[in-house]
Amino acid sequence: MPRDDRRREIVVIGAGPAGMAAALAAGARGKRVTLISDGPLLGDGLQGAYKSKAMWELARDRVIACKPGYGYVPTGGGVRFAEIHEQLERGVDELREMYRRYLEQYGVEMVQGRARFVDPHAVEVSGARFEAESLVIATGSRPRTLPGVVVDGRRIMTTQHVVDLVEGFESLLVVGAGVSGCEFASIFRALGVYVTLLDAAPRLLGNEDEDLSALITEFYRRDGIDVRFSVRTQAMTILDGRVKATLTDGSVVVTDRALLSIGRDGATADLGLDKAGVAVGSGGLIPVNDSLQTNVPHIYAVGDVGMRNTPLDMALAHVADAEGRMAVQHLCGTPIAIHPQYVPFIIFTLPMIAGAGLNERQARSLHGDVRVAKFSNARNHRYHAMRSFEGYVKLIVGPKGDDRILGVRAIGEQADNVIGAVAVLIDNGIPYTYLLDAMQAHPSLGESLQNAARVVAGFLPPAL
Repeated sequence: MPRDDRRREIVVIGAGPAGMAAALAAGARGKRVTLISDGPLLGDGLQGAYKSKAMWELARDRVIACKPGYGYVPTGGGVRFAEIHEQLERGVDELREMYRRYLEQYGVEMVQGRARFVDPHAVEVSGARFEAESLVIATGSRPRTLPGVVVDGRRIMTTQHVVDLVEGFESLLVVGAGVSGCEFASIFRALGVYVTLLDAAPRLLGNEDEDLSALITEFYRRDGIDVRFSVRTQAMTILDGRVKATLTDGSVVVTDRALLSIGRDGATADLGLDKAGVAVGSGGLIPVNDSLQTNVPHIYAVGDVGMRNTPLDMALAHVADAEGRMAVQHLCGTPIAIHPQYVPFIIFTLPMIAGAGLNERQARSLHGDVRVAKFSNARNHRYHAMRSFEGYVKLIVGPKGDDRILGVRAIGEQADNVIGAVAVLIDNGIPYTYLLDAMQAHPSLGESLQNAARVVAGFLPPAL
């Protein structure tokens, strides 16, 4: 490849959600920008986030179709994974083509290949040199694996493989009960697969409050998921075409497939960060300041590859997108801020979990005697219309005299409908009292948030 010595204003390394957002934000401002990627457009934003959520939608539809007592005949026909995979690939292709057109319209130069720093202002890709005034690292993260376990992508998989299944199977072992592990446990159980879910921690979703963990565990066990706590995988091999896992409690689990969902590490190997003077922290992550700058001020790290000073889980596609835009605006001299205390999230389990801001444990640790109210889904008219009574909305506000909303958690069908509005309230410092008399559409799930506020204020009883 011929050398390309033109100097750009911005070089973005990685075309996942963060890198794509950064490149488009720079292009929209008329900057000379080059986007370098050694993988397909949007990376794990499609391979991980999109495909898994599309699978969740199909799994949820199957649960509804198979539920008796709803006025129609339930059907529990077999699942054709090849057709599911075909749908997912079609959606991925459509979205990638759309983003290709975005890049073209904003004049973003796209370069395919692995970038490696050669000095603080330049990277090389297959012998071509690309210099820039500012650089944005957006290389994302990669799944961790277990020592001594051979991941073949078919019998023993990571989250990158499990979304590309084309063959049916009967049983699945999920190692790791964090967000991804719990999501895939829900998805595959809903698709008729027998699931064993295990984790070294003493409960599911250990970063969340114990009441939420206990409730989702109750739902999982009711639905036939074998949930096991405080146990690790000691060995895992393929025996007679099946996966045999020996656990630290002495038990043995044999399943058709196994999924390792034990966290991710920053994808920074072979980037040559030492040549740029960029510091790297634990797990291959790059420490950044509040403006997403590394220790080299003109080099930014955004998305999953960045290490931030916050107790919240920030490895989210929408956070990556926001950070990509934030970095570009900062280097363009018009900084914006992302407030980690309000970041909304959705956990695609069945039933769904959603939230924004701090959970109750975090809020009590930081703010002391906070006020907490739960409003059960069984008290909401819309949930009655849906014939779905499981779960609640939990509102967390400051101690007496401090009416700020610190966080909200919701669990139940369409729980995400509650979260968007409250994230805006938290971000703008609007007190919970604003919710007391604000008019809500009826029947809607937003009424549960309003009624939780009324419980805090003493205008509704805590429970019936």
